[in-house]
Formats: sequence, C-alpha cells, structure tokens
Amino acid sequence: MGVFSKSDKQSSNSATIIAEGTCIIGGISTKGTVHIDGKFEGVILEANVISIGPKGEVIGDIKANNLVVNGLFDGKIDCNEVQILSQGKVIGDMRYNELIIETNGKFEGRGIRKNSELKSKYNEVENKINNIVVSPSNIIGHDKS
Repeated sequence: MGVFSKSDKQSSNSATIIAEGTCIIGGISTKGTVHIDGKFEGVILEANVISIGPKGEVIGDIKANNLVVNGLFDGKIDCNEVQILSQGKVIGDMRYNELIIETNGKFEGRGIRKNSELKSKYNEVENKINNIVVSPSNIIGHDKS
C-alpha cells in the first residue's frame, strides 16, 4: 500500500509526509506515521510514530507514541519513547518513558520521565545551604574591630 489509498478509511499503515521545501503551519491528528523533511509549526497529536529527517524542522507541541529526531525540534514533547539521533537537536521540555540520545545528538531543556520513582533531594540540601548565613560576624576567629 502506498501513501495514498482509494479507501476513505484511515489505515494503520498510512503516513503523512512533509517534504523538503514544504512549510506547514497548523495541526495534525493521526493514528499513523508522520515524517517531516520540511518545516512544520504547530501541534501533532496522537501519532504512532513521528520522525524528523536531517533537514526537517518542527517548532511546536508533539504528543505521540514514538518520536525520532534527526533534524531540529523546538517545543514541548509528550511521548512514550524519544530517540535523538546523531544529527538530532531537541530544544525545550520533554516528558517520556524511554529516552535515547545517540553520540553527537543534542538536548537542551528539561526532561521528565513519566511515572518515575526517582526523587531528587537536591532542593532539601539547597534549602539547608541557603539557611546557613555566612557573614563576617558568624565566622569563627573574625576580628570585629
């Protein structure tokens, strides 16, 4: 089956392709696959797989099962599995179950693993440090004259 089908029913094998040189602004909602070699600005919801090719660029929000980035993504991600390939660049906030970043792949932002049982104690320590007031009068052996 090709990208286009004679049937009006959406196939689980269907793909939405944004070709190089194409720019789309808007939203996509699909249970299928989205492949981006061009530029997309907006929201992509419910996709099974979203792949951003080496020359692809997405600025917006993505909610999908799997995301594979080999181009540029800037925005918010909510996916089960995120793969940032060697040429991939992700900027923004990411919620995921599994995260794979290949050598030379780039991620700048905040990542939160869904349903994680790991809890940071950094804030507790930071509060303790901030409560220690270091002033010249509190330093032992300091001459107040």
